Amino acid sequence: MLNLWMRTSALISLIVVVLMLGFLLQQSWPYWQHDGLSPLLSGDWYPYEHLFGLAAAIIGSFWAALIALAIAIPTGLAAAVMSTEILSGPWRSLMRSGMELLAGIPSVVYGLLGLWILLPFLQSNLHLLTGHNLLAAGLLLSIMVLPTIMVMTQDALCEVSIHQRDTAASLGMGWSTRLWRVLLPQAWPGIRSGILLALGRALGETMAVMLVVGSMDRIPDPWYNLLAPAQTLTSRIGREIGESAFGSMHFSALMACGLLLALITITISMLAHIRTDKVKT
Repeated sequence: MLNLWMRTSALISLIVVVLMLGFLLQQSWPYWQHDGLSPLLSGDWYPYEHLFGLAAAIIGSFWAALIALAIAIPTGLAAAVMSTEILSGPWRSLMRSGMELLAGIPSVVYGLLGLWILLPFLQSNLHLLTGHNLLAAGLLLSIMVLPTIMVMTQDALCEVSIHQRDTAASLGMGWSTRLWRVLLPQAWPGIRSGILLALGRALGETMAVMLVVGSMDRIPDPWYNLLAPAQTLTSRIGREIGESAFGSMHFSALMACGLLLALITITISMLAHIRTDKVKT
């Protein structure tokens, strides 16, 4: 009976994903049919002039997610190692509960905190005209994806058997050597899954990013300028979907942004569930 329910749930999930992709492809098809793949390399987004380049939003999404992971990965790994290997039971539970609370806070709350605290801080300390920029989006996203990395890394470390720990200790390995030679390699599949799932959330986050990124439809000059107001795929959809007429080329271009996001996040989710620790025969 349980297997039947699991198979039914998997089938329903697959059908929903296929229908979603089909809808996005159907609605964005006029856009792809009109311009082909050339908008992927163009940064010009001027709906009233029928220019719908996606490069600026793609680069913005890439930088925001990269900044978030660059901060959240080492922080999450350190927090997981500390809570699992160093702290005692009550403190470990307290840290995990705190991370789970962070994960449960609505994204709009993070966005409002970014508006009131983070943006003025960046503007005053970095002497910027405005605090709205890619750095602000990345910093905010790092806090939002941190619980995913920390909790999944903690679970992966807890799955390392006591036998392997005892064997490493009996071989005379110190704590740091056991960590780098035994614990982290054994826990790597779970850690990798946590990182990929965090990447998926970072790319798919809308409200918080939309409030702090600046929503500037242009490629930063230079393209690696993280202090410039920018745009992401999600912030573009969230800001403009209410202004576009259903069936228009503008609407079709926004659906193309959604299709790209869906394909990227689905691919990341599939990679996150591929285990690399299978025993070779």
